[in-house]
Amino acid sequence: MNSVIAQLSSAQDKNQLVNIYLNSGDIFYTGYVQKVNNDELVIATYESSGLADGYVAIKTSLIESVETSSDDLSSIEEKMAIANQVGLFESRPTDLQFDSDINLFPQIIIQAYINHEIILIHDNDESRFYTGIVQKINNESFDFYRLDKFNFIDNQVATMGFNQSMIIEFQGRELSVMSKVVDKVSENNIAHTAESINNIIDILATSYHHHQLIEVRCRYNDHFFYVGEVIMLNDDGIILKVVDMSGQFGGYVYIKMNGIERVTIGNDYLELVELMRQQNVVDNRIAQPVLNDSREFDSTEDNMIAVLSQSMNKKQLIRIQLKSGTSYLGYPSKIMDETMKFNLLDETTTFFIYGKEIALSDVVEIGFEYIYAYLDEQRLKANGDM
Repeated sequence: MNSVIAQLSSAQDKNQLVNIYLNSGDIFYTGYVQKVNNDELVIATYESSGLADGYVAIKTSLIESVETSSDDLSSIEEKMAIANQVGLFESRPTDLQFDSDINLFPQIIIQAYINHEIILIHDNDESRFYTGIVQKINNESFDFYRLDKFNFIDNQVATMGFNQSMIIEFQGRELSVMSKVVDKVSENNIAHTAESINNIIDILATSYHHHQLIEVRCRYNDHFFYVGEVIMLNDDGIILKVVDMSGQFGGYVYIKMNGIERVTIGNDYLELVELMRQQNVVDNRIAQPVLNDSREFDSTEDNMIAVLSQSMNKKQLIRIQLKSGTSYLGYPSKIMDETMKFNLLDETTTFFIYGKEIALSDVVEIGFEYIYAYLDEQRLKANGDM
């Protein structure tokens, strides 16, 4: 443990970007060390996109290793430089003000209470994370109002000891916007979910005609679900204008109709995201300045081929999802009647595997014009790799 503390202290002195790997699960954090003592660490965190994303506090006993040099860190630093160069919006947290260099966790919790900030906290007793608001501070504990973003009726207050957590995330992009709007969420939303194709099409049409946010879960993609507004709808599929977890424009995704498993409108989470989207409009942060959030698509066109062709002609990175469950980041080099040649990035996103043949019928989703793809694309082009 002494070696870990020494590494962290050295990284702080040198202002080095680090990866912090924990000894439980697959969680790791990337960022700059802000505070460190024998028991606690606070880092200013960054997403894999290179964008700032608040702070995380970690008990040092949870840290397995510290990485100060790697291809991953170099890639993130390159994207950080691009983000700064083109003036991207970032969730720059406020400067940390601590009364003491020890007992940082209680100070973070007290500040969150004073500022009415939503935090993400790990409960050791239940071995899970909770999002919520500190409601009351006691001598050795605090009352924490746990928010269930998907069903506000299940919100509840729990008393936690100051030593009951090993990780606290705070002042991040999603948490900061949510803090501004969470009190506006009503608890009388009535969700409508459809799983049969006829009902799915009806709800998709509702989103399309009424500019209503919709939740889409896909048959061949169990990594995540989409929230957004349907802006193109035909018998073959949809194009969704995606809204990310912070209520900001998250690019577009084309989804084949037979790849949609179920859709939902009218639930608590969609109302929360809509409120966050409206807050971002007020704050003039609805979309990154390098992205076009006003595109229109013709429902009479073959939009899948149109998106693939645009990617090929402009060498724009896209993410394709296949029926097998596999997804690739890359761009087509040749599109034929039934197949395409696809140049895909390897898992480390450092080099291309060229000319992989993929059947067009196997493609069920295409994500395009989102910030992660943009930054990787600019990084690769700057290095002469694309």
